[in-house]
Amino acid sequence: MSSFGDLLFEFLTETIKINAYISQLIIKFTVVILWIIIGLILIKVTRKIIFKVVRVDKKNSRSITIAELISSISKYVIWFIIALMVLGELSVDITPFIASAGVIGLAVGFGAQELVKDFISGFFIIFEDAFNVGDIVEIDGFKGSVLSLGLRITIIENWRGERKTISNGNLGSIINFSKNNSIAVIDFGVGYDTNLADLNKLLVPFLKELKKKYDEIIETPQFLGVTKLDDSSINMMIIAKTNSMKHLQVERDIRKDLVEYFNKHNIEIPFPQMVIHNA
Repeated sequence: MSSFGDLLFEFLTETIKINAYISQLIIKFTVVILWIIIGLILIKVTRKIIFKVVRVDKKNSRSITIAELISSISKYVIWFIIALMVLGELSVDITPFIASAGVIGLAVGFGAQELVKDFISGFFIIFEDAFNVGDIVEIDGFKGSVLSLGLRITIIENWRGERKTISNGNLGSIINFSKNNSIAVIDFGVGYDTNLADLNKLLVPFLKELKKKYDEIIETPQFLGVTKLDDSSINMMIIAKTNSMKHLQVERDIRKDLVEYFNKHNIEIPFPQMVIHNA
């Protein structure tokens, strides 16, 4: 028994006059509680240290994923050590547990092949940087944001708020939309009587202003010129490189700005017309 235990035992039996057997039970219970508290404190402190060492940046999903993984592993290790210490305090011989760990591990391995597969897949996903927390991915036709990436399961949430939990071993093919920048494509048409040379000059300041106006646009948008000669319009195209998955909103914003800009400069945006002849 430790010095702390001896002092507590002496206090309980001699000062408070509690039965020796009951005193021993109180001491063991107290020590177990203390080890659990120590475990909780160690987990909290270890997590803070890990996040500091990894230099987690809220904008860097990769660093968050790695820090969460290491923190999760350290938590299981700490609880395993705490469990051994508690068993020792309870005078339980832990030697048989350690000696039989290999046999138990082998038995569990045969009975939990899917679980092992999930863990191995989880390691490869994380360390090969297939995707990270916060990335937009599509797995088995389900597209959404990665809410959680663990060793065993991955949780994805789509724009409707629906969540899908997938075992890492069953992820299959993955499309990651967050690895590269997106491209916003804006098709528009002008009338056949439009002076294209003047239009080119008008679009230069318009495109520069778009880059300043929207933070999602990475580079100054490009005017690609005429793409098609349609029945009632000369069709043209503007493209803009945006942050990942921001292209749809940028397309909507540019279309709105384009309509207002053309109206301001009296540039016609044609619409299909039908001429009906009376017999």
